[in-house]
Amino acid sequence: MKKLILIITIAVSSFSQAQTWTNYTSDDGLIEGFIYDMIQDTDGTIWFCDWSNDTEPGIGNFDGTTWMQFGMGDGPSVNTYRAIIQDGNGVYWFGSFFADAGLDRYDGTTWQNFDTSDGLPFDGNVRDLIEAEDGTLWLTAGGLTNFDGTTFTNFDLSDGLPGLNTSKLFEDSQGNIWIGTIGAGVAMYDGTSFTNYSMSDGLIANDIFGIFEDQDNNMWFTAHSSGASKFDGVNWTSFTEADGLAANETWALGMDNDGLVYVGTNAGISRYDGTSFETIDVTDGLVENHIRSILKDSDGLMWFGTWGGVSRFNPILDVFDTLKEKITIFPNPASSVLNITSDAQIKSVTIYSITGAEVLTISENNITQINIASLQQGMYWVKVIDDLDRTGFEKVMIN
Repeated sequence: MKKLILIITIAVSSFSQAQTWTNYTSDDGLIEGFIYDMIQDTDGTIWFCDWSNDTEPGIGNFDGTTWMQFGMGDGPSVNTYRAIIQDGNGVYWFGSFFADAGLDRYDGTTWQNFDTSDGLPFDGNVRDLIEAEDGTLWLTAGGLTNFDGTTFTNFDLSDGLPGLNTSKLFEDSQGNIWIGTIGAGVAMYDGTSFTNYSMSDGLIANDIFGIFEDQDNNMWFTAHSSGASKFDGVNWTSFTEADGLAANETWALGMDNDGLVYVGTNAGISRYDGTSFETIDVTDGLVENHIRSILKDSDGLMWFGTWGGVSRFNPILDVFDTLKEKITIFPNPASSVLNITSDAQIKSVTIYSITGAEVLTISENNITQINIASLQQGMYWVKVIDDLDRTGFEKVMIN
C-alpha cells in the first residue's frame, strides 16, 4: 500500500531551505532497508530505493513536505530495487533486484514492467541502470543490455564482455560505457568493441561495485573488500586502509563542487583531495557508517544513503545538520534583519557567502535576531549552533 507522510515545516517554503532535512530514517517517512540508490528529479524531489527488505515498499521520495512510498500493489512489480533514473522525457525507471522482475517504468501515472519475456537476458535481476547521452538505456542484468525504447539488445561473452555477473554502469565524458563485473574486472565499451581491465592490468580487485569519473577525467572504481582504484587512461593507482581509506570495503562514489572525491565505505566516507583521505563518520554527524549510495543535489549538497537512513552534508560549510529541533530563520528573502526562532537556545550564528567565505559571526546567549544591513545582495548560508553544540544550516536570500 502506498504511504504518504506529511512533514510540516514552519516558514520554510522550498525543498532546498528545509534545514532539518538531514539524518532521516524510516521513523521520519524514509523507506525501510538499505538506501542503495538515490536521484534528484527535475522538480527537485529526491527518490530512494532499497533492495534488502522485500516486505516493505522499495521505492520512496521526498519533495520537502510529503514523503511517499511505493510498494507492490501501488504499481511496482516488487519491493526490491537497486537502481533509479529519470530519463530525458521525465520518465522514471527502476531496476528491480531478486525475483527476476526486470525493469519498471513510471511516467507519473502509469506503471509498466519489462522482463525476460520482453527481451531482457536470462537474468532478470537488474543491478544498475543509466541513460546514455544518446537517450538509450543501459542496464546490467546477467550481461549488458541496451534499450532504445523498442528493442532490447543484449551483449554477452561472445561480444567481448569479460563476465556475465555484471554490476555497476557509468558513461564517461567521452561517451564510453563502463561496466563493472563481479569476478571479471571492468569493461569499457566505445560503441564498437570492449576493452577489458582486471587485476593483471592494475585494477585493485576484480569485484567492482562502484564506478565514477572525477573532474580530471580519472576513472574511479570501488572493489568491495579490497579498496579503490583510480585510472588516468594509462596508469592505475590503488588505495586501501594503509593509504587512508576508512575501510577496504568500498561501495559508492561521488564528487562535490570543489572536485573532492567521496568514497563510501563500511566505516563511513573517505573524502579525497588529490593527496590524502579524510574520514567522515557517525562521530561527525553521519547517520550510519555503512554507505551504499552518494548523490550531489542541485545546491551542491551531498547525500549519503546508508544501512540506517540518509544524511545530507554541506561540503561548503563542512557540516551535517544535527540540530533536530525546529528552527526557523525569517524572513527569507530578507533585507535588514534575520529573525531566528528555535526550540533550543542559539549561541552562535555564522553567515557565509554561497562559496563558503565567512562574512558575519555572532556569539552570545539566546540569539533571536541578526542585523544583516551591511551585507550585499545575494545568496548566503546561515549556520547556527545551539547550547548543546548541535549544528543547523539554511540557505537564505538577502535583498
